[in-house]
Amino acid sequence: MKKILFALLFAPLFSFAQTPVSGTWRAEISTHGGALPFNFEVNSTSNASELDIKLVNGAEKFSLGNSFFRADSLVLPLDLYDSEVVFAVTKSTEMKGYYVKKRNGKTAFRLPISALAGSSDRFQNLQPATVNISGKWMADFFSDATNHSPGVGVFEQKGSAVTGTFLRTSGDYRFLQGNVSGDSLLLSYFDGSGLYLLKAKVSGSSLQGRFTSGLSGVRTVEAKLDPNAALPDLKKLTFLKPGFDRIDFQLPTTKGEQISLKDERFKNKVVVIELMGSWCPNCLDESRYLAPFYKKYQSKGVEVLGLAFEYSPDIKISGPKMDNFQKKIGITYPLLFAGTPDEKTIAQVLPMLSQMNGYPTTFIIDKKGIVREIHTGFSGPGTGKYYADWIADFEHTIQSLLAEK
Repeated sequence: MKKILFALLFAPLFSFAQTPVSGTWRAEISTHGGALPFNFEVNSTSNASELDIKLVNGAEKFSLGNSFFRADSLVLPLDLYDSEVVFAVTKSTEMKGYYVKKRNGKTAFRLPISALAGSSDRFQNLQPATVNISGKWMADFFSDATNHSPGVGVFEQKGSAVTGTFLRTSGDYRFLQGNVSGDSLLLSYFDGSGLYLLKAKVSGSSLQGRFTSGLSGVRTVEAKLDPNAALPDLKKLTFLKPGFDRIDFQLPTTKGEQISLKDERFKNKVVVIELMGSWCPNCLDESRYLAPFYKKYQSKGVEVLGLAFEYSPDIKISGPKMDNFQKKIGITYPLLFAGTPDEKTIAQVLPMLSQMNGYPTTFIIDKKGIVREIHTGFSGPGTGKYYADWIADFEHTIQSLLAEK
């Protein structure tokens, strides 16, 4: 009897939890903007205690680690963003739980989630679409009369289904997905970090609505259909102070190695420097591009560095996040710990920089150490043609600098 009790006491706790059915699921997060829907897929793995769960946003399906059972809960780890989704599997086709956002390992907030199996719909109870929003839109995001910022919407509508994104000067809103219901546009996005919800009315070639993000962000959006819609020149938003044409710093890796642009490895090399953070979805997109780019161009005379601005000033806390980011993306160039993402720290690390307008910000430096280009933000794969154009322009610049004597 004692042996049986001992075995029961220390048996794997996941055995007491129900297993959700494989296939497509639809979930809703309760946010300050209302119910934010998203989709995910559940698949089994060779390990009975783990599941392969992929978040679905438009054309993107991704997971940041195998989900697992913890006691009687199913956990979806989103550790790149210091967050997780924790579900109680009430039925094999029904789950309820929380989206938990952490900051330096401690819970910052949690939002309720419910999920049902079997539906790939985004929004429900739709009316037949009476408008079509396919095309480019020049948008204005504002919270009050003094706080305006531009955006470019690029959308494709098929029936009532809509995919697309907004490009902003600080980066795009990745893979927005949703529907048109009557004359209303409904879009959402969730990836473990970004929480985006747009509800807008469309009238002819104009739309107006409310865009909510994160825990409390709220902005009004007004947009007009415009095939020539464009952002300001993203190469002119960030610049060096008068009298400076180069940058320098000395910063540590997570292993304590100090690296400076004066080091031998950077002499007579074209250098790409990404100001980023492991918490930043647009930085994730750019780093996913830079990782294979570096493997292709390193032998041709290109070096890449990532300057990581993390939420904790303690490298013992931020270092593991950087290492995890580097490992999961397959980055082989150095990531340096630059401190926290605030104006004071940035001014200390890069005193020659006039201002910081968003993450990521990318520097291209020629063989003589002169800064030839600074690009604010990143147009990721969710932007389609803009992403392809950015890559073509970036690699053309790199090849031109490599050809210089």
